[in-house]
Amino acid sequence: MTESPKAKPDRIMQPIEPALMHDRVYASLSAAVMAGRFIPGQSVIIREVAAQFETSPMPVREAVRRLVALRAFISLPNRAVQVPEFSPETVRDLCRVRLGIEGLATLWAAENATPKLVKLLRKLLRREIECAGKSDFSGMLDANRAFHFTIYQAAGSEKLLPCIEMLWLQIGPYFGVLNGHPSLGRYHDEHERIIERLEEQDGPGAQAAISRHITMAAEDILAAWPKPAASRHDGVEHVVSSNLI
Repeated sequence: MTESPKAKPDRIMQPIEPALMHDRVYASLSAAVMAGRFIPGQSVIIREVAAQFETSPMPVREAVRRLVALRAFISLPNRAVQVPEFSPETVRDLCRVRLGIEGLATLWAAENATPKLVKLLRKLLRREIECAGKSDFSGMLDANRAFHFTIYQAAGSEKLLPCIEMLWLQIGPYFGVLNGHPSLGRYHDEHERIIERLEEQDGPGAQAAISRHITMAAEDILAAWPKPAASRHDGVEHVVSSNLI
């Protein structure tokens, strides 16, 4: 993962301090997966990830092992690791599960919604729009992840949040295929509608709004693949230079 001269600093894939190295590497790497830094079929090169974090391969190897257990990555017979290949069936299945779990979390979040929550969500939406305006796709996905998890945390369920995190570890790489998709602007409008329903403490309305959002994202992912395959799937370097640095 050598940084190109024109590459933008990445807000997730940063060098890690020695203290609590294993946990912090895992947290940063899992956040990168959820934010679409890796795409389906991409090889995960431990030494390159370690170089990005400026750490030894050992904590990265442990983090990768944990992510394999959570089905974010898969181990191959030759001891290589990669993101699972693109699967329309997986996209549809994850969509169905997300509708149930994330819809419920949003329903509960609406019941707990406060002006402070609404203000924070609008701030994150502004960041998302600003990143989109600068063609900063990675930054936009960072803001998108923060937006969603701010809502889910507001649901107030310690048991539900880990379930959502596991789903995002599996759906996150699929978000990466939407880079340059013409419908991205619609997501900002959908986020605004979700905020409005939360502000009104309209639980069913908020649940319906996020369900439409999740369904549309799944449809867009299915429509976007395999068009990016020729340019993105042939090797790691293209993805690393545009998304990881």
